[in-house]
Amino acid sequence: MEWREWSFRHSLVSRCLNALQEAGGPSDAVIPVQFSQPESLSCEVFWWDIHAIIYPTSTYWIHSGDGISARHAAFCLTGFDYLQSDSSDPEFCTTGPKTLAIEGEQIPVLHTSGMVERDCIKHDIATLLQLEDPDQLPPSFNDVFLYPGGMSAINAVARSVGDLGIKPGVFTLGWLYTETVNILEHRLPDITIYKKGGDEELDRLEASLKYGAHITALWVDVPSNPMHITPDMPRLRQLANEYGFLILIDGTVGTFGNVDLLPYADVLMSSLTKMSSGYANVLAGSLKCRCKPPVSLLREITLALDCLLRGYIFFLEISPSFTATLRISSTMFKLPTTMLKLAAPPAVERVNSPTMTTRPHYERIRRRDGGYGHLLSIIFHDNETVTRFYDGVDIFKGGSFGTVFILSTPFAQLATDVDRRHFEEAGIPSHIVRISLGMEDVDTFLDTLFKAIEMAMMRD
Repeated sequence: MEWREWSFRHSLVSRCLNALQEAGGPSDAVIPVQFSQPESLSCEVFWWDIHAIIYPTSTYWIHSGDGISARHAAFCLTGFDYLQSDSSDPEFCTTGPKTLAIEGEQIPVLHTSGMVERDCIKHDIATLLQLEDPDQLPPSFNDVFLYPGGMSAINAVARSVGDLGIKPGVFTLGWLYTETVNILEHRLPDITIYKKGGDEELDRLEASLKYGAHITALWVDVPSNPMHITPDMPRLRQLANEYGFLILIDGTVGTFGNVDLLPYADVLMSSLTKMSSGYANVLAGSLKCRCKPPVSLLREITLALDCLLRGYIFFLEISPSFTATLRISSTMFKLPTTMLKLAAPPAVERVNSPTMTTRPHYERIRRRDGGYGHLLSIIFHDNETVTRFYDGVDIFKGGSFGTVFILSTPFAQLATDVDRRHFEEAGIPSHIVRISLGMEDVDTFLDTLFKAIEMAMMRD
């Protein structure tokens, strides 16, 4: 029997298989395998109920954000000997070697579905999102959706927009996370992209609206990463109200604690892997819809999201998460001092952060007790200098941010040749290093950065 004739226990499986089929790959190369607990085992194994899709590509996994985390996969491996598998391919139909628990043997089981813990996270997010304006309705935890990862949350919104037939009239403003753009271009091929996000592009956007351009939804990262540009959000909200389009915001960089984006967002997305985790070792995402959707389109999207996967975060992902408030407080006031000092050396062309690029716009959305985030970008004069700096700086290196420790990333060098061309069009230079500030003492990490800058200025 082919997999098309199967009935799967989870809609995610069918969605993945349909996407692979639409991609035009050979159907016989797709092998779904369903793992389950044998009836002979009487224990509750909620987290062992998994499907594996065997297929020679990672594109769907990267763009969809669906699937289980590495921590969840590791847990499944602890019980692999107890699982039976079923598949359209007989070679993948197996009976676990331990179909019965040996007397006295401890089967690795989590006796929880994680629902209570997930509700706690939703309450925490709603609390962190409290609006600055007391006249505004407070956020409800029922309007918070949880997803297996930040990309899963982003894809859920893009999928909802696409499934409702809203393919024309979708715009982006400013530089978005690269994979976000890939998702949007895949699902919404007619999108219009404004890559820089400053006042000049907002002027162009407003002019196009006055001349009859139709916008249904506008996607924006606030602030952008790595250029740290904050659009004029009150002006953008005014345009959205006047012309009837939705504003979809990724607020991961800004963080819940530093900026108040709910007054401007119809949907607010965030990766919980970053500042909410602190160690970049959990996988989770969230989105928050407006309490009272002002337009029928947002009501439709909210209903569509309600039918999609939400809240499926592996229980053990939750345990190390959500001590964000302390870290935000620790890092929020380090940035202005750090920025001014790092901009001084002659090897540095400029330093980007919300305090140095579009500060007036950032101040309008900054919370009364909020800071300026934890990200900055050092732009050197040439590739040789930035290479010397990155190779010599004695700090952790990696592609994430929001960690408790300082972290550096050679942002443009991690991109493909195609993406680098887009970087140039957006004004992102190749000789840039992004720095994520941690909880270390300011003088300590400044000393480390200055030593690396001095080394970078030395020539052979």
